[in-house]
Amino acid sequence: MAGKKDVSRRAFMRDAAKTAAGITAGAATMKTARAGVYKSILPSSVLGANEMIGTGYLGTGVMGGGNLMYGMQRPDIMPIATCDIHPRNRAQGHARARAKNPEATVHEDYREIIDNDDVDAVVVSTSDHWHALMCIAACDAGKAVYCEKPLGTTVEEGQVMLAAARRNNTVFQCGTIQRSGEHFQEAVDIVKNGTLGQIAHVHTFSIDMLAPTGIGNPPSTDDPERWKSYGPWIEYQGWVEHKPFNPNRWLYNFRWFYDYAGGKLTDWGVHLIDIVIWAMGEDKAPKNVSASGGKFIMTDNRTTPDTINASWEFDDYLLTFTNRVWNSYADQVHSSDNHGIIFYGTKGTLKLSRMGYQLIPGANEQYIPERGPYESAEAQEVDKPSLLYEPHLEDFVNCIRSGEKPISDVETCHKSSTICHIGNAAYLAGAKLTWDAENERFSDGPADAVAEANEWIARPYLNGYTLG
Repeated sequence: MAGKKDVSRRAFMRDAAKTAAGITAGAATMKTARAGVYKSILPSSVLGANEMIGTGYLGTGVMGGGNLMYGMQRPDIMPIATCDIHPRNRAQGHARARAKNPEATVHEDYREIIDNDDVDAVVVSTSDHWHALMCIAACDAGKAVYCEKPLGTTVEEGQVMLAAARRNNTVFQCGTIQRSGEHFQEAVDIVKNGTLGQIAHVHTFSIDMLAPTGIGNPPSTDDPERWKSYGPWIEYQGWVEHKPFNPNRWLYNFRWFYDYAGGKLTDWGVHLIDIVIWAMGEDKAPKNVSASGGKFIMTDNRTTPDTINASWEFDDYLLTFTNRVWNSYADQVHSSDNHGIIFYGTKGTLKLSRMGYQLIPGANEQYIPERGPYESAEAQEVDKPSLLYEPHLEDFVNCIRSGEKPISDVETCHKSSTICHIGNAAYLAGAKLTWDAENERFSDGPADAVAEANEWIARPYLNGYTLG
């Protein structure tokens, strides 16, 4: 690939738009019109049909490495730069990118990628507590954004991310890939068209089969020599309360510590609940939320529960989520499923997972005709998984070119992430709480619990960091 251009394509487009806005609005209002008119016409990330999309990857571990791999398979995507503060992931990500672009650069500071005018789109695959800062910076820099779920670690982070995307007219795709799966779309249509009748309960679950030792109990330490192989521990923690180094708090296992994530409720709950609200109505919001559980089996050092049941009451249905990490039995679509969704309707039941779906008729031979007619749906089944990553990335690329909203836009992911965040807040507060969806705050319940829950969904940024 050629070296850095003297005048980047993005800078050229920006300057051209400013000139057009100035001519239209007149000299007296030129400063205001330059930004406003351009953004109202075209997202800053939009590209022509034949232009190569330059990408920057923030985080190149398990998910980031996979996102990089799928991007490199496309002829219209060129990896420009990769970033990771973990030495092993940084080296592996750079090597992968250089296989397609020998001039791809490698970085430890994500801001160097944000500042690179040759990068049209950034892919954020870091631990959850870094999603907000990176995405906000990318939006304000005029990049398109692909961000793994959940949308940050707090409701407030989601609010600020949504605002940044909207003020910059950003093409913002979230990693809730199931929306792009053909059989998931079919299942959503089954729910929406009334095939199941009236649905009053939707259950979601995520289950595993771990030994009681779980992720283990490695010792913590303040000795920099002990964490040298992991990279800059202080910088990794960023805005959250700083703790002594522990290897379980980094890489994949960060998910099980409330400092950086929200356990299974945000790790898998967002995927599942995202499909539920898509099917049941994204204009609906929960009124009340409660959650119970605990760390009953695992002897490891995780801070999130090994068992949790969460419940959200909507106006016309109940949504529930169950997680246990020590027993993997459930009413799955397929025996290999670890996750699933079950829609319970008056005419039938729909079981849905990444392995397919089953529509089970609601009627049987035992009902009593004298008590009235009993309508039943007809059995349906899809017993093979759909492609997820490929069409999801295709949608993102198409939207970068057209400026349209992607199928998993930031607003939809904010809604599904928020439901999971308030579930964790109710669990930590230990009470059933009333949710004010318009103001996105808890409004009623035991006073101490309401205060604690509201503090959790808007945790303060520490250590000199600020949100937005």
